[in-house]
Amino acid sequence: MRQELIIHGVPDSLKRDAWWLSMSETTSAQTNPRAQSDKSLFSSLGMRHKIPLLGVLVTLADWLFWHQPIGISLALFAMILSAAIVALKTPRTNRREWVGAMGFALVCNLPLCIDLQFLSVLFSLAGLVLLVGWSVYGLPLNERLFFRVAMRLPTIGNLLLSWAALRDLPEADMGKGIRRQASSALLPFIMGIIFLILLAAANPVLEGYLQGLDPTHLFTADFWLRVLFWCLIGSQVWACLNLSKSWLGSEAQKPSFRRAGPGRVTFLINPLSVRNSLFLFNLLFFVQTGMDIGIFTGGVALPDGMTYASYAHRGAYPLVVTALLAGVFVLLTRSMIAQDRVLRNLVYLWLAQNIFLVMTAAFRLQLYVEAYALTYLRVAAFIWMGLVLIGLVLTVIQVHRGLGVDWLLRRCLATVVVTVYVCCFVNFAHLIAGYNLTHGQDLALRDTYYICGLGPDAYPAIHAFEAKTGERICGKRLDYLMSQDAISNWREWGFRRWRIQAYYQAQS
Repeated sequence: MRQELIIHGVPDSLKRDAWWLSMSETTSAQTNPRAQSDKSLFSSLGMRHKIPLLGVLVTLADWLFWHQPIGISLALFAMILSAAIVALKTPRTNRREWVGAMGFALVCNLPLCIDLQFLSVLFSLAGLVLLVGWSVYGLPLNERLFFRVAMRLPTIGNLLLSWAALRDLPEADMGKGIRRQASSALLPFIMGIIFLILLAAANPVLEGYLQGLDPTHLFTADFWLRVLFWCLIGSQVWACLNLSKSWLGSEAQKPSFRRAGPGRVTFLINPLSVRNSLFLFNLLFFVQTGMDIGIFTGGVALPDGMTYASYAHRGAYPLVVTALLAGVFVLLTRSMIAQDRVLRNLVYLWLAQNIFLVMTAAFRLQLYVEAYALTYLRVAAFIWMGLVLIGLVLTVIQVHRGLGVDWLLRRCLATVVVTVYVCCFVNFAHLIAGYNLTHGQDLALRDTYYICGLGPDAYPAIHAFEAKTGERICGKRLDYLMSQDAISNWREWGFRRWRIQAYYQAQS
């Protein structure tokens, strides 16, 4: 029968060699100064990847933006910053996530590569915010997390570096080690100066560079503005490199709403008042629809002194506001409508009339454009009417299927985002100039000042019209604008601008 060997206690040799196993956490913190403050600035900045990356990004921003024109350089910096965010994500990303994240960043910055404008910059910033949210919270992201990151990243995030420095400054003991630091730096400083002088004497290029250094730049306002620029860029980049729920906040919970009990609201909005309102609304809209059909077909005459153009301009925008109010009314009374078949049918009829009125508003605006030309505001009105029309159709689907308000709002938001994104790729100046020059002979003469004021983006349309008709629309004004808009630095390059400049040089 086998017997087990049992040794009671630990041998003295092991006790002497393993004395550190019995140390408490406090004793370890006392013997190891680095473990005393894991949240200190120097421990947080001591990461071997983030500090060099911060220096590289600040240097890159200085090279791309300081006293330089902005164009594709902004897209380049956003792509590199996005890659840094993905590289420092915890847990680490796999190859599939890398491809997806960088593809998403490319899609968000593609409008910047086409043309630098407010919408393209907005999409680039929104892409960074979504990428930061994904790095911290993962998928899926909701609207509350997006707005939380968008609010905290440029505010609390910008204060992370300075707050940590101010917090740890009183803890630094500057008196004890100052002599030791001076003695360790004096020898390399003296020898470095000597070697630099000798190398400059042997290298004329280095000598010329050193002679160009002017210490008086340290006392100029431009130098300190540049230092301030470095600090601002560094603070924001540091926030993107140190993403954490500790300052971004935990996952936002969906707010809960209590149902309103009987009171003043139910006195005003109840099933009977909703039914009476829908009957009245349908009656009023029937009258408006009938009058619009009569005016457009010629059966109803306009008042004396009113033209079709003024009639179209007068009714285009109020009808869109009416459709929006109809959608809000349906959302507020959704619970009552879902329980009553009569109310639901009245809502369908009312929404159908609103859809028809939006279409008549677009037709009115088209009549006005044919009489008074196309402008940026009227193009925006056409797009807005299309969005309202899609929103009304989605409202009909939502009421018919009994879906929630979140379903409707998210699809309306997605429709707006996709529409605005597509608009970033459209040259509206070319579209407006081409329409105004080719629709009506007197229209081109009447709107010449506005057409020439559209800028270099309208040059291809204006030149095509001049080459076809032999008329001189803008004279030398547009040639001057084109010469001023020439790309002189690769940082301001944009695909649309480059194409127009190439077209101008070919025609010249």
